[in-house]
Amino acid sequence: MMRKLLVVLSLLFTLLLGGNALAAAERRVALVIGNNDYQNITKLEKAVNDANAVAAELRKVGFEVQAFNNVGQKKMNQAINDFVQKVSGGGVGVFFFAGHGVQINNQNFLIPVDMDTPRDPADVADQAISVPVLQDKLADAKAKYTLLVLDACRNNPLPKKAGRSIGSTRGLAMTNSPSGQTVLFSAGANQEALDSLGNDDKNPNGLFTREFLPMISQPGVSSTEALKKTRSMVIQKAKSVGHEQQPAIYDQTDGDFYFVPGPAPAKTTAGAAAAAPGGTTTVVQAVDPKAVELSFWDSIKDSKQVEDYQDYLSKYPNGQFAALATRRVAAMSKTVSRSSDSTLAPAAASAPPPVASSAPTQIAMGSAPPPPPPSSGPSIASKLEEQGKMNNLKVTDLRAVKRDNLMRIQVEVTNISSGNQQLYYRFKWLDGNGFTVWDEEPWKPLIVYGNQKQIINVSSPTFKATDFRLILQSPDSTSN
Repeated sequence: MMRKLLVVLSLLFTLLLGGNALAAAERRVALVIGNNDYQNITKLEKAVNDANAVAAELRKVGFEVQAFNNVGQKKMNQAINDFVQKVSGGGVGVFFFAGHGVQINNQNFLIPVDMDTPRDPADVADQAISVPVLQDKLADAKAKYTLLVLDACRNNPLPKKAGRSIGSTRGLAMTNSPSGQTVLFSAGANQEALDSLGNDDKNPNGLFTREFLPMISQPGVSSTEALKKTRSMVIQKAKSVGHEQQPAIYDQTDGDFYFVPGPAPAKTTAGAAAAAPGGTTTVVQAVDPKAVELSFWDSIKDSKQVEDYQDYLSKYPNGQFAALATRRVAAMSKTVSRSSDSTLAPAAASAPPPVASSAPTQIAMGSAPPPPPPSSGPSIASKLEEQGKMNNLKVTDLRAVKRDNLMRIQVEVTNISSGNQQLYYRFKWLDGNGFTVWDEEPWKPLIVYGNQKQIINVSSPTFKATDFRLILQSPDSTSN
């Protein structure tokens, strides 16, 4: 009898340990740091507000949050080590930092409040928190998933301006995220992020955080979707004050991360709750038709496609924006008719037809310096947008093929140096008139080994794309 009791107790103990391990694997932990009161460099006004607001939202959605304000180097390192320990072995973690940030030799550093005024870049590296080191710690801890949100790309505080970036280059550098990690930047590489939109802006949070906060509590919204929605608003509001700011994402995960898992709430069109089979109740929400029309108009109001305005007029012939839509259709109809015969890139209109209908249309893009004859394809340079001049990497061949109504692009990148080189790239998908037809893509990393070539193969995400631009940046790029 005693032996049976011991066996039962042993099994219960094993089950309890297994349950604790499972709970640990699903543990959701957040470390949130906001630094305003810098002792030897320019103080900030809204970083602590940003951090406190994010911490509150993460607690609401079930995260175990450790929040710190105005901390020095030792305390930041201790907090990071505790955070890494808590997410080790399969945990899920979110790290949010608001404060000064800097890039030194294309590595990002977060600045504690007790850093001395730096005399040279080495001083910063010695006293600051290295983002690559933090990422390596999380990778070594084998966390299931970690999200790093760095609201730290601000103006240079050393000479004159107040903001959140120090160093000779504005903003933070691009990052190469380890597997299982996503990094969100409040601004793109080498861009400044705004704390406010002007003297009359009384919002307690910086521009990125105020737009990012509502996304945390929305169910069924992935971190990528949240950034895209946030980015759209940030870009629009930054442009309203003559500034360029595009939040960026660097993602090395196989799936999506959700602050609040589950499907997004569905909207339906009829009145009250209706009983469903099996005794369950389905909640049906009423929808304002004017709100639906306004949503439709908001989705097309900046479109350069005449068909979008024709669709609006077909659905809402007497709508709120019918007169404006009619004027835009009239103004754009000539342009649309002129471009209706274009198929691939602009220079492809004069290309000879394929031998058979099943054969793909191909354009070889050469870089010969003499002006091409009318029948030749566009040059490689016309398809590239380099953010800075790349010193060691060159696009040596670029070909575009149209198959099954989609563009297939092949790019050859050559490393002319003996050392390995990092490249970041993304495509901008355009129609025949040069207007964007797809959301901005996240940056993709590529390593090109010394004196070797790498091939990039990609297909267009939509049949509306008949042209493209390849945007490139490398850590060794120099200013144009």
